[in-house]
Amino acid sequence: MYLVGCLHNFNYSKHYFGDSGTEYSASKQGIKLYQDDQIIDSCIVIGSGGATGVHQNSSLIDNDQLLLCCCDTVFCLTLPDLALKWKTQADQATCFQIFQHQYDYIIHGELQVTKLDKDGNKKWEFGGTDIFVSIDNEEEFKLETDGILLTDFAKTKYKIDFDGKLVWDTYKC
Repeated sequence: MYLVGCLHNFNYSKHYFGDSGTEYSASKQGIKLYQDDQIIDSCIVIGSGGATGVHQNSSLIDNDQLLLCCCDTVFCLTLPDLALKWKTQADQATCFQIFQHQYDYIIHGELQVTKLDKDGNKKWEFGGTDIFVSIDNEEEFKLETDGILLTDFAKTKYKIDFDGKLVWDTYKC
């Protein structure tokens, strides 16, 4: 367990916080770089907002950059020095997944889908009528060749294009 400000923590060489991460940390992700079985650098990323788990699509490597979702923020670290290049709050609650699309990044968040450029600037955001979460294993986010399929908690389905524009939905008033 890592506690902010505690002297008994693993000694990470760098610490990066999301907004309010020092006061209300919800998720912490430690990164260690090894060479010949020796740690050559390390950092910890600490976020606030909804907690984020570490899984196959919660981070990605894009050339000499590591991008990772931690709570409501996407962090971009340079490799191999783990310097913070930028951080962007990409959802008001939690960022679940990040995908590369051409020269940009698409983030599946709890409340919205966001597209960021290579510098972490928001290009667009799309929100539905409910959260993009499923409790019955229904796929709530799927990248297709011509857009993104979404299903919200109320089972409303959406298709948006890669410019964040709604193509169709099943919403009924």
